[in-house]
Amino acid sequence: MKRDVFLEEARLGPRSQSLIDYEEVPHLARLRRRLREYSLVDLAHAVMLTETGILSPARGAQLLEGLMQIHEHGAERFPWLPRSGSYLVQAEHHLGTLVGEDIAGRLQTGRSRNDQSAAAERLYLRDLLLEVAADLIALERAVLAQALRHAETLMPGYTHLQHAQPATFGHHLMRQASIIDRDLARIASTYARTNLSALGGAAMAGTSWPIDRRRVADLLGHQGLVVNSSDAGGFARDCLEEAVAVLALMMSNLGRFATDLYIWHSFEFGFVEVADGLAGTSSIMPQKKNPHSLERVKAVAGQAIGWLPTVQGSQRGVLSTDLDHVYGDDGLTPMGDACLGSLRLMTESVATLIVHEDAMAAKASAFWSTTSHLADELVRRYDLSFRAAHHVVGRLVRDSIGAGIGPGEVEASALTRAGREMASVEIDIGDQALREILDARSFLGTRASEGSVNPDHVRAHHAALVASLEGHAAWHRETSALVSGAIEGLVEQARAIAAS
Repeated sequence: MKRDVFLEEARLGPRSQSLIDYEEVPHLARLRRRLREYSLVDLAHAVMLTETGILSPARGAQLLEGLMQIHEHGAERFPWLPRSGSYLVQAEHHLGTLVGEDIAGRLQTGRSRNDQSAAAERLYLRDLLLEVAADLIALERAVLAQALRHAETLMPGYTHLQHAQPATFGHHLMRQASIIDRDLARIASTYARTNLSALGGAAMAGTSWPIDRRRVADLLGHQGLVVNSSDAGGFARDCLEEAVAVLALMMSNLGRFATDLYIWHSFEFGFVEVADGLAGTSSIMPQKKNPHSLERVKAVAGQAIGWLPTVQGSQRGVLSTDLDHVYGDDGLTPMGDACLGSLRLMTESVATLIVHEDAMAAKASAFWSTTSHLADELVRRYDLSFRAAHHVVGRLVRDSIGAGIGPGEVEASALTRAGREMASVEIDIGDQALREILDARSFLGTRASEGSVNPDHVRAHHAALVASLEGHAAWHRETSALVSGAIEGLVEQARAIAAS
């Protein structure tokens, strides 16, 4: 009888210890995290083998009895072999102690380690995408709640990190909600291509056994098949690359959001603060309140830049091997953990965010941020081209800064002088009217284009995104229910066959 746990003994003899140390052992962490997915794949395959008569009822019952023990005991009670990085080897060895080697050895009938691993990977990716979607939905709800609360909270708008035009904090948050909404749409689209059954591809050419691939797909809650046997066998796992790409893009978006809040958290801005429980202090400077939650999200977003190249680097040159794919898959679990952690940190940070509205409003009018509106008014009132009006206002700003005058103190005579010098036009706007044109809060109400900083537009956009979010939430509930229902049915069927 075979004594070595490795499959290679019969053909190649003992494995090199170096290969064991550096090719087998590094996979163990991933296998421990993926036992549930592998065990579900094994259960579905064994149920199908028994239902189709490929395995006799007696053998199918014995096999499923052992597989149910593995599934119910979980990773913590599984007797992991410290030298094997293959779940197939791990499971067959343990099954042999539970139901005998003859029965254990029949599990691999009609399949390969290739489609088995691809199938487990797709289950993990599917469930990860659903979990990420749930956390994104929670984050968008928190962002939308704050956006509505701050639809009229005046703040400076920035381009190039310089004062641009007045905005509201609610309008800024609605930008973030829009991005999250697109992230959710990308996840739903990726999910549809991920939630397909790979089992039945076997090594790459299919199998001579009369397996029922669609029954396995139904048992696992898949929405269809990866039809081509070589594709299903694992030689075109672009689903992994697509999922990582979507997650990396989501993290990039999240990192930019965190960076905005991080900058505004500084004393120089003083716009926002994270809750005390999400901050840290210094070992030497007792006054410090460091926004740790935002810093963690920023750091993960930086790491995420390398996620897709890492996976593509492992998979891009694959012609006829599944091993390169395995190395790409090794990093996927920590990537998923990092995404979930970042989303939960960001959701709590947003929901508990302290907003200093007075500081925001004070800065909104501080540096000529409404001069584009003044230029528009000159176009309306004096029939100037916008470029001519732009030059007039630009001269007004230059002269005022040189004289140490701000927008709240500027006099109409300065504008009249700029009009003569730059456009040969006589501008007659009184001091009070000029200051009203330059007022930041009044600026908000002048915005007429859909999606603008006008608080009415912010609230209208909010209502539209709430409706969109409810659509995402409905998709998530329905999809999650279909998956959980299928898995419950699979376990019940496996348990019934085992008891027969």
